[in-house]
Amino acid sequence: MEYYLETQQIDISQLNINNDAILVLVSFIIFKIYQKTRVPEGLKNVPTLSFLVLLTEIYNKVGPDKRWEDIRDILEKEGIGKLWFNGEWTLTVTDLGLVKDIITKTDLYPKSLLGESFPGNLVTQYYGDNVVFSNGDVWKRHRRIANPSFRNIPVHVFVESAIKLLNVMEKVDNEPIEIRNLMHGLTLDVLGKAAFGFDFNNLEDPKNVYVTAYNDVMEELSKPIYYLISFLEHIVPRTEAIRKIAKLNSLYDEMVEKKMKSMKTGEIDEKINNNSADLLEHMVHACNDPENPTLTSEELRHDLAIFMLAGHDTTANALSTILYLLAIHKDVQKKVRDEILRVLGDDLTPNSEQQKELKYMNMVINENLRLYPPVANLPRRTPSKDIKFRNHVIPAKTPIIINIYGIHHSSKNWENPEKFIPERFENEKHDHYAWLSFGGGNRLCLGINFSLIEQRIMLCSLLRKYEVSLPADSIHKDKLQIAPEGSGTMGPHPLPLIFKRRTE
Repeated sequence: MEYYLETQQIDISQLNINNDAILVLVSFIIFKIYQKTRVPEGLKNVPTLSFLVLLTEIYNKVGPDKRWEDIRDILEKEGIGKLWFNGEWTLTVTDLGLVKDIITKTDLYPKSLLGESFPGNLVTQYYGDNVVFSNGDVWKRHRRIANPSFRNIPVHVFVESAIKLLNVMEKVDNEPIEIRNLMHGLTLDVLGKAAFGFDFNNLEDPKNVYVTAYNDVMEELSKPIYYLISFLEHIVPRTEAIRKIAKLNSLYDEMVEKKMKSMKTGEIDEKINNNSADLLEHMVHACNDPENPTLTSEELRHDLAIFMLAGHDTTANALSTILYLLAIHKDVQKKVRDEILRVLGDDLTPNSEQQKELKYMNMVINENLRLYPPVANLPRRTPSKDIKFRNHVIPAKTPIIINIYGIHHSSKNWENPEKFIPERFENEKHDHYAWLSFGGGNRLCLGINFSLIEQRIMLCSLLRKYEVSLPADSIHKDKLQIAPEGSGTMGPHPLPLIFKRRTE
C-alpha cells in the first residue's frame, strides 16, 4: 500500500512538471504570435483591411473588381491600407504621390524577391530570379540581354497568326464562340513563334502536349492556399505538381539547348543580320558577348517562364475584354471599324505608320486597359529604409503592393471611373501615374509595344470581317464577370461572343 501511494505521488509530481512545461510552451507560442502580429508603431494609424474578408473573397473566387468594392471606401479616403498577409503586415497603396515614389525610386523600393516572399514555394522554384523578379545588378544583367529582343517586333508573325485565327473562325458564323480560350490560344501561338521560334499550334490543337503541360503548371501555381499558408508545401509534398513543372522545364531547356547549338554553327548570327531572329536567339546571342556578364541556361529558362506568363496571358485577356466592350458598345465598334477601313484601305493589316493613324482605336485600347488592366496589382516592393508618409512611418522591409485596379477605378483619378469612355484619352489629361497598365518608371514592361501592336493587328483583322455581339443570355450582360487572378494576371470568366460575317 505504501509503495502504491509513493508511486502515485511521483506520477502527480510528474504531471505538475508536464503542466508547467505545456504552460511555458503555450506562453512562448502566444508571445511569438503577438510579436509577429503586433502592428509597428508607425503603421498603427493606417486603416486595417480585413483578412477575414480576403479569405471569404478567395473562398468565393471573386475577382479584383469585387475586392476593390470591399476596400474602396478606405483606399479612396486614405490612399493606403494595411493587411495581415503571409505572416506579415502588408500595405496596399493607391495614393499617387506614394505610387510615383515607389515606381521611380527603385533603389529605395526594390522588388520583393520570390525567394524572400515565398521561400521554398513552387512558384519560386519555377520562376526563380528573372527579368521581372530581380533587383540591382542581377536585374540589369537580365534587362541588358532581354532589351534588344524587343526592339525588332516580328509583325509578320502577328499577321500570319491573324490569318490562321480567321481560318479557324471561318468554321463558325453567327454562333457564340468562347473568346477567352480562343484568344489565349492565339497569343500563345504568337509568343511561341516570335519569342522562341516554336509553334505551339494551340489554335488548331489546343490539347497538344506542350499547351497541356503549360496549363497544368499554371493551374498548380494558381492555388491560393499555398500563398495564404506558405509553409503548407513543407508539410504536404506536392509530388504531382513537381512532376508537371519538371516536364515543362524540360521543354524550356530543350529550347535553350537548341538555340545554343545554333549559336555555335553561326545560324543565329545570320538571323540577326537579316532581322529574322526571335527573342530567345537575341538573348542567347547577347549571352555570348565577351565584354558583358551573361545568363546561365537556368537563368534563361527562368526568363522564358516569366515571358510565357506575361507575354501571352496579358494580351489574351486584353483582347477578350476589348472585344466584349465593342460588343456591348456598337457605336464604338462602328467608329473603330470605320477608322480601320479609312486608314487601311485594301491593306489587311496596318504598317507602323498606319498604326499611329488609328487614333480612335488606340483610345479604345487604352480605355480597355484602364477598365481591365492585365495585372491588378504590381509585384510587391520593400523599402530599404524607414519611409515617412504623412503621419505614418513605414518600416524598412514592409511589403508594399500598388493596387493598379484601384488606381484605375478611383474617382480621385478619373471622372466616372466605371464608365467606358475612350475619348478621355484624346488629350491625355490624366495624371501620368493614374494609368499603370504596363507599370512605369525604368521597370516599365518590356513587352508593351509587343502587346499593343499585336492588339491592333488582331482588331483590324477581326473587325474588317465581323460584327461582334454579346449573346442575349450571357452572364456578362449586365457587367463583365472577372475571374480571380490566380496566375497573377486578370481576365474574364468564359466569354462567348457572336461573330457575324459582314456583307458590306
